[in-house]
Amino acid sequence: MIIKKILPVILGFSFFAQAGIELTKHNLSVSGPGTIKATSETEICVFCHIPHHEREGTPLWNRKMPVTTYTLYDSEFIRRINYPEPLQPSTTEGQPGIVSRQCLSCHDGTVAIGAVYIVRGTELGDTMIIDVQNVASGGTLPTTLRTYVGTNLSIHHPVAIEYNPNISKTFGDGSVKTVELKNPPSQPIKLYDYGGTQYVECTSCHDPHKQNKQFLRVDVGNLAQDFNQTCISCHEKTGWDTSIHATSTDVYNDSGITTHYGEGTPVSVADLGCGNCHVAHNSPPYPPSGKPLLRSPEEQTCFSGASGNRSLAPCHSTGGTKNIEAVLPPNKVYGHPVMTISNIHTILDVLYGFGSTETDPAGAKTVKFTDSKHAECVDCHNPHAAQQGTHADIADATGWYPQNPTNNVSGAILGVYGVEPVWAGLWTQPTQFTTMVSANKEYQICLKCHSYWGLGQSPTLDCRTNITSDQQNITKLTDQACEFSPDNRSAHPVIMPLSSMPGRYAGNPIALKPPWNLNIGNKTMYCSDCHGADNEIGGDPRGPHGSNHMYVLKGPSTNWPEKAAGQPIRLSDIGTVGIFCENCHDLNAVRAHTIPPHVTGSNAACVDCHIVIPHGSPVSKLLGYDTFPAPYNYGGNSLKIRKYKWNSGFNKTGVYSTFSPCNSFRCHGNDLTDYDTTPYGP
Repeated sequence: MIIKKILPVILGFSFFAQAGIELTKHNLSVSGPGTIKATSETEICVFCHIPHHEREGTPLWNRKMPVTTYTLYDSEFIRRINYPEPLQPSTTEGQPGIVSRQCLSCHDGTVAIGAVYIVRGTELGDTMIIDVQNVASGGTLPTTLRTYVGTNLSIHHPVAIEYNPNISKTFGDGSVKTVELKNPPSQPIKLYDYGGTQYVECTSCHDPHKQNKQFLRVDVGNLAQDFNQTCISCHEKTGWDTSIHATSTDVYNDSGITTHYGEGTPVSVADLGCGNCHVAHNSPPYPPSGKPLLRSPEEQTCFSGASGNRSLAPCHSTGGTKNIEAVLPPNKVYGHPVMTISNIHTILDVLYGFGSTETDPAGAKTVKFTDSKHAECVDCHNPHAAQQGTHADIADATGWYPQNPTNNVSGAILGVYGVEPVWAGLWTQPTQFTTMVSANKEYQICLKCHSYWGLGQSPTLDCRTNITSDQQNITKLTDQACEFSPDNRSAHPVIMPLSSMPGRYAGNPIALKPPWNLNIGNKTMYCSDCHGADNEIGGDPRGPHGSNHMYVLKGPSTNWPEKAAGQPIRLSDIGTVGIFCENCHDLNAVRAHTIPPHVTGSNAACVDCHIVIPHGSPVSKLLGYDTFPAPYNYGGNSLKIRKYKWNSGFNKTGVYSTFSPCNSFRCHGNDLTDYDTTPYGP
């Protein structure tokens, strides 16, 4: 009676298993639809299972297991966030990895496809295997197939790895970076419990019996959609649902993508989602690829997505609406070295600047120019959170500034790591910073690199550094946190509105152009209001990616501080040579620029009074003293003012100079008291 009851169960199991698997490539019998299959064996389940006398592992396992020692997945993110690293897939039932090693018994290429223990009650022994066609030497899976995993598991999604959504790291501002894992993962993803701890195995994502694309458990549409949904069943990236990469309807023109992922239908960026940038298996080794599991080195992934041809991909090269590649060096003379310095960025490297209290993992990269200089796309953009749009919307068809000036992060740079300086005083380099999971202001993203955090200590205890740019005609880099500090007497309003700098600013709406001539002194601005592409009005992607203009200056006028090599811009050049300042300022509306002794007399150069790097100054109105060193003093000897006393105008008695003819004709010859003091003296 017991036998009669059990027999239908066994038969039923056999029937349903075959019904689910018979049309898939896991049917390795002679009736299978794939090219790799037995020459004569008719049983389907025998390649993995046996109803009696199973050997290693459940369920009723019949295959010989690999004894391989694998190279495991590793990343600096795992180490930096203190996430448990993957374990060596075990050969012991009840240990993490046993299920994955069963899959690897075919897919790692070390065990013959036909290497089973028993067929119809007959033990095959160590030398006899089921004869299988179209396999490699020794009967193993050919290494040329997409399904070949190999023994290097570092280029595949980790298995035998703990699934722990509760691990996180707290940044300096109190914000928390989590591992961004769902708790629990969405169905039908399956986790495996070993001793009370949940682990990911191959069959967490794949059901080997399922008649489905690539045996994915998820089945919501075509392969692209299944791929994406499989990833987001576990990975819950902040901002993803509304990001441009999750919602864009732009499609690939690549027939290979249409065939493989779309199963004959067009594939959009939103369809493929995570799969635009990542692959679960066989990612290129790192380096040159990026982590985690990127399709190509970091910037190449952004240019081509899942396509092998950039012109056919709706991404950030020739096939996309925003061809970022075209405006980056070496395609442009100046700009961020995204393509010229590669394979250095690692996630969380913002924590490891100069003055960091974190301890670098062995061999880890940082944001320090001394050992890890880089500028990857993901240093300024978070692909999981970035939204449609640009750094700022243009005011009108001919405008190039934002309609409502601000320094708040825009949609294009949402969710990016940043740093906020602890301001140190007048013209003093900040050396303490607060790290942030998500910057609120654009400058917090820029200052990761363009400050002490990336450049290191100023040897002269001011804003100058010893770091030399490798781009043409640019020498020493300066600390921009020092230059833009709200403790300085003048600065462009990148950090804070000018009205918050009491006693140092008096607005003159006549001297400013739209939109800056309204609500004077209460506006802030982006770094990218001044630095950007050559022709943003004409269609160049907005933002400081690269330019043929020195210092990546942008706008209708881009000359500064010279009109030609070795020829500084002079007051007589206003309105004629495209002076960069004229983009925002009506220079002729400033009396000091128009009085005859300055123009028709000495024909003063702009840099006779103003510092060359106009970010900020210890003197009001971005003026500089003749005691200032280069690079603020053009050529080291151009500045003519010795002392300046702040006032709402630019009265001649407020300026003292020792240079002739400035100090003659009863103009600027009176020595001053109560003047703007500087670290360089009067």
